Amino acid sequence: MSPSFTVRIAALSDEDAVVALLVPQFDEHAISLPGDALRFAVRELLRTESRGVVLLAERGSRALGVAAFATTWTLEHGGLVGWLDELYVVPEERGAGVGRALLDEGLALAAARGWLAVELEIERGHERAANLYERAGFRPLTRSRWSRRVVAFAMPPQPV
Repeated sequence: MSPSFTVRIAALSDEDAVVALLVPQFDEHAISLPGDALRFAVRELLRTESRGVVLLAERGSRALGVAAFATTWTLEHGGLVGWLDELYVVPEERGAGVGRALLDEGLALAAARGWLAVELEIERGHERAANLYERAGFRPLTRSRWSRRVVAFAMPPQPV
C-alpha cells in the first residue's frame, strides 16, 4: 500500500509552505533567526541547486513535513557532501512514516547527485530522531560540533 502522502522537491513557489514548516521547527529547537532572514535563506536554497535541495511531504495541498539538505565540500570525505540541515514533520503526523520518507528521498537524491556522504546533527535528548537516523544507517561520531557566528545577519541589498 502506498503512503497517503507524497514527497517531492520543493520549488521556489513553495517558499511560503517551507517557511511555515520551519518556523515551528526553529521554535521547538530555540533557534533564534529573524523571519526575513529565514525567508531569505529558504529562497536562496530553493533557487540555487548547487546549494542543496529542499523536500516537501504533502497530503493533497497540505504540507506535512520538510527536509532541507545543504551541500558542502569536505576534505574528510574527499568532495561534495550533503548536510541535513532541517527535518521537520508536523506533530500530528509524527510516527506515520513522513520523516522516514523525507530522509529516504533525500538519501536517494544525494546518491543521484554524487554526494559522497550525508551528515547531520541531533539535539541531545531527541532519542526519537536518533532512532530514525540509526535505522537509516547513520552512525554517531565521537566528536562534538561547535559553532561561532562571525558576522551578524544582514539582508543583502535588493536589486533596484
